[in-house]
This record gives sequence, structure tokens and C-alpha cells, in this order.
Amino acid sequence: MIAEAARTLNRYGVSKASLPLIAEQLGVSRAAIYYYVEDQEDLVFQSYLRSCDALSEYLATAEGGGGTALEIVERFIDVALAPSNPELAALSDMAYLNAERQATVHAAFNAVKSRLAEILALGIARGEIRNCTVSVVSPAILSLTLWLPIAKMWRSIDNLTHVELVDAIKTMLRQGIAADRQGEVAFKPLPLTLDDGQRLKVFDTDALAVAKQESLLAAASWLFNLKGVDATSLDEIAASVGATKRVIYHNLGDKETLIAACYSRSFRLYESVARQCEALPGPRIAAIAASVYAYAEAGLREDIATYTPVTGFGALPAALQDEVNASTVRLMDSFIEMYEQGQREGSIRPLNPRAIIAVNPGTFQWLPKWYDTLSPAERALAPLELADLNRLGLLPA
Repeated sequence: MIAEAARTLNRYGVSKASLPLIAEQLGVSRAAIYYYVEDQEDLVFQSYLRSCDALSEYLATAEGGGGTALEIVERFIDVALAPSNPELAALSDMAYLNAERQATVHAAFNAVKSRLAEILALGIARGEIRNCTVSVVSPAILSLTLWLPIAKMWRSIDNLTHVELVDAIKTMLRQGIAADRQGEVAFKPLPLTLDDGQRLKVFDTDALAVAKQESLLAAASWLFNLKGVDATSLDEIAASVGATKRVIYHNLGDKETLIAACYSRSFRLYESVARQCEALPGPRIAAIAASVYAYAEAGLREDIATYTPVTGFGALPAALQDEVNASTVRLMDSFIEMYEQGQREGSIRPLNPRAIIAVNPGTFQWLPKWYDTLSPAERALAPLELADLNRLGLLPA
């Protein structure tokens, strides 16, 4: 039941992953589900806790095999993403749980994150791992294991196998994408703006005096990321920009319409970053590093706040799914071209670019969801740290 709940939560999100739906998918009665869980919140709690317990078990198994720190990390990836193991629930809606249950899941997750950070730190001390901020890298590694089932929902990776995706994660974590791992790569942070001139015309003139569209959508995205969609009310979003819920309803519509607008805005910004990277002069390895930096930075800035589409893609209206899928295909094509240019010029080593591009969001998509687990100093370091993880991997240069 918990395994089916994890798959359903990942695909449909908390609000749509109802107990009747899970009962139907399992072919049992609703009463049978209630024998094991109290209610919807209890189901989410058990699913999240099981994910943390499984990650802990997989890491212990990986450690038990011995070897270098990197060998332990790679073994952990293999075990956690073994096709025979149940899908893990992405920890994307923690605020849906009551305070006590949140604390329980946070403690379980932090224990895994801390142990993985200790393994990395020991690897650095022994010269097996390059110097890096382990408190940023360890959650990125855990995020990659939780991201893979989410990535598989997107049309842009339909032709990739599970083996190719797992190998891409290990390839990136081992030595990154750079052909020259000792060379310096210089780039300037990109301006995080929508450069295509498109705006959703959802506010009338009076409403724009209260809350401009971009600030409202950024505020909504920020709160959705931190708290989850179900735990965020329209009143909270409106209050954060000095408006009222009535203004949102009058000028935009209901919550589902707002979520759709946040999705559209985020992918327009993702494509804006890709276009800027295409236009950057210099080696393509620098352009790729600039893109990872920009996507990580966008997830950490309240004034920009792209909505991070971790779970619930399957619950979106068909038209929005088509829009997002079309955007992911354009992004994939854009970055494949940059990777192939980099391979021709010699700045990016031979690898499977489509698979690397597919898994790479897992290194930064966790930032707004687990924002509170990072200190201000770690947040400041994260964009460059994650750009370096993509570029260099973990092996010493």
C-alpha cells in the first residue's frame, strides 16, 4: 500500500492522491486502506517516513560493502534506484503534515543527510573526494535518487532507459561533464528575467495597482515551494504582496488556475536561461555551468521563485501537461546542442548528453523544497557548488 501511495503521490501530488484512488489502484476496498492508515495525512506521513527509512537502509548497505567514499556513493545510487526496489516518495509537501510528524520526518531525513555528509567528509580527508561543501552536496545526491521517478513523467526523456538514467547520475557524480577537470571556468551569473516579452494578461488596471502579476506569481511560487500547494492558502499568497484573496479570484481565478500560471511562468524562465546560455560567448562548458548556477539561484530567491514542479504533474490539466512537455522538449534540444558543441570544441567530454540533461535538475530542484535545512552561508554557496558538481563530479581533479 505504501509503495503504491509513493507512486501516486509522486504522480498526482498530495491533494489528488486520495485514499479511494489508491484503493482502486490496489484493487481493494476503501475500508481495507483505513485498516492501515488513519486518514490522508497519515498516508503521506507513512510514505515520507518510509522513504527516509529506505534511504537510511540503502546507505547502510552501501557502507557495508566498503571501499572509497565515491564507491559507497555509487553503490548507494545503485541500491536506491534498483528496479526491484519500490519507488520512493519525493519529500515535497512536508507542510501538509502536523508539526509532530514534520519533526519526525525531518529528523529521519537529516540523519541520512548527515551520515552521507560524514562519508563525503571522510573521503575528502583521505583524498578520495575533491574539496566541496558536503552539507550542500549530500542533499543533492539524495535529491537525485528522489528525482528520477519524477523525471520519467516528462516526454523529453521517453527514449531513455532506466539503466541509462542511473548511469548518468553516477557519471555526473564521478567526474562531471568537463573534458578538463583541472581548468578554470569563468562565467557571470545570468540576469534572471523573462526576456520573451510574454505576460499572462490576467489583471485589470485596478488590480495591478495592488499586486503586479510577476510579484504575485513569484510570491505564490515561493510559498508553494516552501509549504506545498495544499498547505498554502490564497489568503497567504495575497497577503504576501499586500492584496486580498478577492483580487486573485477576480483577476486570475481559482487556485488551480494560479498553479497553472506558476508552471507556465517557471518554464518560460527556464527557457529564457537556456536562450541566454546559447548566446554566451566562450566554451560551452562555461555556458552549461552558468545554466546550473542560474537554475539553482532562481530556486533560492524569493523575488524570482520559479515554481519547482517536483510532484503532481499527472494531476495537471491536459493542455498544461502538453505545454510543459513541449517546453521540456525545447529545453532538451537546446541543451543537447550546447553539449554537442562542447564535445566538438573539446570542453565537454564524451558522454550521453540526453541522459545527463534529464537527471541534472535533480541536483538543484531540492533547493526551494528543503530551503530551511540550509544556513544562509550554505544558500549563498549552493549555486556555484552545484554548478561545480555538474562540471567536475566528486573525484579529485
